[in-house]
Amino acid sequence: MSKDRLKIEQTIAAYEAGGMTRRGFLGRLGALGVSTAIANVLVQSPLGAARAFAAISGPEERAWALAKEAAARATKRTLTLLIPTGSIGNMTPYVDKWKNELDIQLQFIEEPDEVVHTKGMQEAVARTGTYDVMMPTAMSYPDWIDAGVIFDLTEWVEKYNPELFNPEFGVVFPASHHAQLYNGRVAGLLNDGDQITLLCRQDMMDAKAEAFADRYGRPIGVPLTWREYHELAEFMHDPANGFYGSLEYRSRYYVKWMFMQRLMSKGRLYFDGDMNPTFNSDEGLAALEDMLAVNQYLHPDAFSFTWSSNYNAFGRGEGFMNIVWPSGFKYSRAPSTGPATTGKIAATVMPADFLPDGRKLHAGLFCWGYGYAVSKYSANPELAYAYAQWMTSPTISADAIPYLGGYSDPYRVNHMKQPTPRLVDTYTQPYLDTLYDNMVNTVPDFCLPGGFEYQDALDKEVHACMTGEKAPKAALDDAARAFDRITRRVGREKVRSAWLALAQNLADPIKEAAGVTKWT
Repeated sequence: MSKDRLKIEQTIAAYEAGGMTRRGFLGRLGALGVSTAIANVLVQSPLGAARAFAAISGPEERAWALAKEAAARATKRTLTLLIPTGSIGNMTPYVDKWKNELDIQLQFIEEPDEVVHTKGMQEAVARTGTYDVMMPTAMSYPDWIDAGVIFDLTEWVEKYNPELFNPEFGVVFPASHHAQLYNGRVAGLLNDGDQITLLCRQDMMDAKAEAFADRYGRPIGVPLTWREYHELAEFMHDPANGFYGSLEYRSRYYVKWMFMQRLMSKGRLYFDGDMNPTFNSDEGLAALEDMLAVNQYLHPDAFSFTWSSNYNAFGRGEGFMNIVWPSGFKYSRAPSTGPATTGKIAATVMPADFLPDGRKLHAGLFCWGYGYAVSKYSANPELAYAYAQWMTSPTISADAIPYLGGYSDPYRVNHMKQPTPRLVDTYTQPYLDTLYDNMVNTVPDFCLPGGFEYQDALDKEVHACMTGEKAPKAALDDAARAFDRITRRVGREKVRSAWLALAQNLADPIKEAAGVTKWT
């Protein structure tokens, strides 16, 4: 935002008093350094331009004012961040500003994403004060809060108002709740909209439209249901020419998400209201059987893919469909990483499935998704919180996300509904619309006490089924028994409280299908 706030406010006052045309108002704001996207928000907002400006710029300005106060009294002149390897690109553009204007050196300690949670739990015991800001996924918050290693941010949030729940600029619901709260309290500030969406090769659909219609009796298009997904994978599969129906994951660590996505589309969550696992059910069996049936149309590296090898294979043109995080769309769009796919991608929300009564259910999966937490052993906790709010503010986050070499993807409403030109250049408006339409129906990871244990137990058994080591029913029953053991060890009522809080903050169709509305 412009440094000359007074001139902006005077311009807004003149516009609202009728002394300036809309065109003149937009032109003047542009001259004062206000982005076109934010200027458009001001003229379109039902709040009025003045209130909208205060709302969208307020989190950044309040955070920076706090940062100045906290930096002035800080004896430690560094702010140290524990971050996952590969995420630094969204943060480095602001290092000079913090050094030059606050005399605070930002220092980054990178660890593999699967290690960040462990480092946090180790800090709960060691209490070294090494980290000020920690960047975990939302699954870490319950264990970290309970271990006493991070602050409950609720009082700071209430005092400095990062606009987490603003309908125009806030974090998209339900990620606003399940990716930031633990038992109704703010544990971290989301900085990464990790959800999975589906990419298809539009050029291949165009080339084979007639043949597809002749075979299946319907026009070709992105799959709207899992049945259509299966048909497209089968139809496009051409292994003789190194082209495969889908690059869907079957590798350890990733395969659970492929199962969880299908399970939720069938109207099942992970537990019922009393913490009994619900995936060892007819719906869970059907989800595994769907996956087994499509295995024959997958890329041969599906059982060993990491996210990077998956993205690279798709970008080289080795398959028709891919289930990706938003970063996968960026890879596929960029000529350097998507030489065979740039300009040829059609994206869609995740396919729907049908409930027993014939209704179609759309459910997405918000999986991973990083955020900023504040260490209880930080020498400068208020400065650490100020950094977190500043980086995740509607304005700074919209600037940070498009930078290459980072993990951050859109998560606030304005990122998708009032995007900056750079966000549009990076993602395209159609894909930003897809992200929003998918995110409003997302279900979270295991953001519960013991969450990493739950997800690993499920991943292990789903993978065993995919490799043929276990039959579907045996794999799901073994996973359910492992879940029961974890629940008993962690404490049933403790986990149940967190689960009920999560389940109550889901899209209404998903709650109704899963029976959440009947839980007590």
